[in-house]
Amino acid sequence: MVKKKKITFGNIIYLLSAAIIVVMLVNPTAKSLLIRGLIGIGFFKPEIPVQVSKRPLADPVNIAFRDSSGNVLNTNSLKGKVIFVNLWATWCPPCIAEMPNLNDFYKRYKNYPNAVFILADVDNNYTKAKAFMKKHQYVLPVYTLADNIPENIMDGTIPTTLIFNKKGELVFKHTNAANYNSAAFEDYFTKLVKQ
Repeated sequence: MVKKKKITFGNIIYLLSAAIIVVMLVNPTAKSLLIRGLIGIGFFKPEIPVQVSKRPLADPVNIAFRDSSGNVLNTNSLKGKVIFVNLWATWCPPCIAEMPNLNDFYKRYKNYPNAVFILADVDNNYTKAKAFMKKHQYVLPVYTLADNIPENIMDGTIPTTLIFNKKGELVFKHTNAANYNSAAFEDYFTKLVKQ
């Protein structure tokens, strides 16, 4: 006589875990929700420099971005301001995951006259990027790339976040998702802005 196999609690957990993994692999929204949850519990923290005055990661470089009207904004024209640049795409799960924190961070600093925020869609599809922001009720300023970014600054990984100090020097670079809406990062950014 053939024994029937019982469905056990362990088998159910195994099947559910396998199903969740498959969904995470094929569904960017599900993957971004997982990453957002990990951000919320403290994973994906940006490495904050110990001192604001530490040696820059790169000398001043001019990067050009395009706004909704087609106007070009150059980093060289923004000297005297701290420039926060986030390179992202609408299809990128880690990019989607960090957007709520970026939006909150931006709201906190958007009225600082010495801070400029540039969220650049690397696919250069302004219409799609703006629709994404509207759908999620984000108020982040959207740009596209007007020129290539030097490889020593952007290696192709997104999201990539860059901060240029008031001299135009790259002083912060982080690839992958992160929580920029944390007390430690805000303290770092505030020191840069007030220098």
